[in-house]
Amino acid sequence: MIRAFGILNTNVPEDHKMMYGMPWPGDYLIAPDGRVWNKLFLSSYEHRPSASEVLVRNFGDDTGGSSVDIKTDVLDATISLSTDRGFPGQEIAWSVRICLKPGWHIYGKPLPQNYHALDVTFDGQLVDQQSLQLPPPKQMPLRVLGETLPVYTGEMRATGVLGIKWSPPMPRKFLEALGKRIEPGLYKIGGILRFQACTDEVCEAPQAITFELPFTVEAGIPPAPKRAT
Repeated sequence: MIRAFGILNTNVPEDHKMMYGMPWPGDYLIAPDGRVWNKLFLSSYEHRPSASEVLVRNFGDDTGGSSVDIKTDVLDATISLSTDRGFPGQEIAWSVRICLKPGWHIYGKPLPQNYHALDVTFDGQLVDQQSLQLPPPKQMPLRVLGETLPVYTGEMRATGVLGIKWSPPMPRKFLEALGKRIEPGLYKIGGILRFQACTDEVCEAPQAITFELPFTVEAGIPPAPKRAT
């Protein structure tokens, strides 16, 4: 069946007795009529897509996790996680919604070096990988500057993916020594929202606003006990 679907994990050598024959980690989204609506597969067995990520990718449903509101003189922003809990090795989705005040714009990419584009980055001991998919900006002629630059105005939304760090199968003491042990419990995922806001007449200095989002790491499910033979 794995071969029929074309999802055999070719990173695992054929002579590996324990793992050969496993599929790529992923999900299929099946419509009520049985059609495959979408699929999401990852390149490493260390990570698994979460159901909340699938919902955000396909339906824009980002109300299930924690969120933080950021308010400034030029814009309001809400940064949300698709879920507020998960397991080490899971991928979760996140989104940022921005509403700019009338007359203001922020810059997109690509930009000359003397300008600063919109960006959101995450850090902390839980974050293993991250991505951000921004909508295409509009090209705006700025008469005062004598340039045409990519900008966002009004309201916009962007989405991304966060990989929750995975604990490799090593003895606990080695993981703790390497700083790679992810214990169950409540954590804070930190991040920075960066942008430069301008009008047709004035340009503010670039801003970098820090924020935190709570995230609970769940305990792993223990294997079923072996049956006596």
